[in-house]
Amino acid sequence: MTMEFGILGSGNTIYEIDTTLWNILIVVFVALILVIIALIIAIKKGKDAQYHASLTEARLKESYSKLEIAYKEVSLTQKELSTKYEELKRSEENNRKIAYTDYLTELPNRTAFSERLDHVMNTLRKEEVVAVMYIDLDNFKNINDVLGHSYGDELLIDVTHRLKQAIDENDYLARFGGDEFIVLSQNIGDIGLYEEKIRKIQKVFSYPFVLSLKEFFVTISIGVAYAPRDGKTTQSLIKNVDLAMYTAKENGKNTYCFYNESINDRLMNKIEMQSELRQAIDHDEFEVFYQAQIDLETNAIAGFEALVRWNHPVKGLIGPGEFIPIAEQTGLIVPIGKWVMQEACKQLKRWENNGFTNITMSVNLSGRQFFDTDLVGMVKETLETTGINSTNLELEITETVVLDNIEYSIDVIDQIKAFGVRFSLDDFGTGYSAMNYLRMLPVSNLKIDKSFLDRLIENQCDQKIVSSIINLARNLEMNVVAEGVEYEAQADFLRSVDCKLAQGFLYSKPLPKADANELLGKYNNEM
Repeated sequence: MTMEFGILGSGNTIYEIDTTLWNILIVVFVALILVIIALIIAIKKGKDAQYHASLTEARLKESYSKLEIAYKEVSLTQKELSTKYEELKRSEENNRKIAYTDYLTELPNRTAFSERLDHVMNTLRKEEVVAVMYIDLDNFKNINDVLGHSYGDELLIDVTHRLKQAIDENDYLARFGGDEFIVLSQNIGDIGLYEEKIRKIQKVFSYPFVLSLKEFFVTISIGVAYAPRDGKTTQSLIKNVDLAMYTAKENGKNTYCFYNESINDRLMNKIEMQSELRQAIDHDEFEVFYQAQIDLETNAIAGFEALVRWNHPVKGLIGPGEFIPIAEQTGLIVPIGKWVMQEACKQLKRWENNGFTNITMSVNLSGRQFFDTDLVGMVKETLETTGINSTNLELEITETVVLDNIEYSIDVIDQIKAFGVRFSLDDFGTGYSAMNYLRMLPVSNLKIDKSFLDRLIENQCDQKIVSSIINLARNLEMNVVAEGVEYEAQADFLRSVDCKLAQGFLYSKPLPKADANELLGKYNNEM
């Protein structure tokens, strides 16, 4: 029993010890398990980390590659954008150049000039004066019509070069359109000295232009306006300088005109007359008057010059000096001139039918008529419809018109002369250099300008000029008609130098057809 008790006691101790050991073992075992688990986890984590590291590295490499590709694409795009920008910039510059530059002359165009003038007008100082000069080529249309537009363009380029030579460095030159040029000059100190610039420009146009290996003289009409005196805005200044230029045209071309307020009044009268002229054609308000040409040897009427008059319903009889320039500018001279020729030839036919078979009818051709492409056909039609003796019709042209285009003039004259019609050179001696071309012109008569007759008696120089013209004409087998004979002493001198024909108030003023009939009967002893 004791032993059992001892054993029991011992056993309890062992049991306790075993329990303790077991507990320790369990703890150790658990710890080992935990360590193992930890190791497993650690190993797994290590493997996972390694895997992930490898994966990350791969992904990094892939991303870098993609980044590198993206960078290259961005760089290429940047270059493309830069190229596009430069192209757009060049395109914008080119478009601006097109918008502001005349394609032919490479001068600033109307738009550029207007913007420049806008700026100048907006910044104009109180005491500052600027000048605008408007330049228009005279009869430029004739060159285009006769030679073609390519030669017209060549002329405009040459004109540009000459204008650049004549203006100052600080002047702003632009092509305003067609055959029109405009010059802006700032800081004008002395207005009176500005005319020197105008004369300098006129001088460079005194030399001939060479087109198609031929020489052509080109004149210009110039208008001038000052700011702020003649306009405080761009619009008003350009309007007024334009009016000044057209006034220069009306004054005979090849001249210049400064704007003044009276020009506006003349403009209104002009506009009114233009409208009335159109109505006059429709309402048959024109009438042909006839001025006799006297044979100085026989004292008989050798012919008549047909001169148009306008029977205005309110203003009465209007002379050609008032309405012909306007008719020229508007082109109305062509239908008016056609009507005059037809009426004059009808009257000539009546005289021929009444036995006056040697009477000449002289009809004036203006520059606009002469260069009209239908002229030859119109003359032919008039001859056919009236049935006159074509050798009794004489067409008068001025030497200024002829010299605008000598080759064309000769061609047209030759075509019309083929019908039997004769030509007379009017206002001889007042043009540029007709003496040089006279031998080339197929004309029958020369008409000495009235200005030489006005001083004929008291001026020996004019006597020598008249005598020389008559001798020249005789050598070229031409007749001479002296215009503006008003005194018997003039007639006596003309006879002494063997002038054949005379015309003027000494014999007759221009007469209506009824009075011309009476005068013809009186001088030629027939009624």
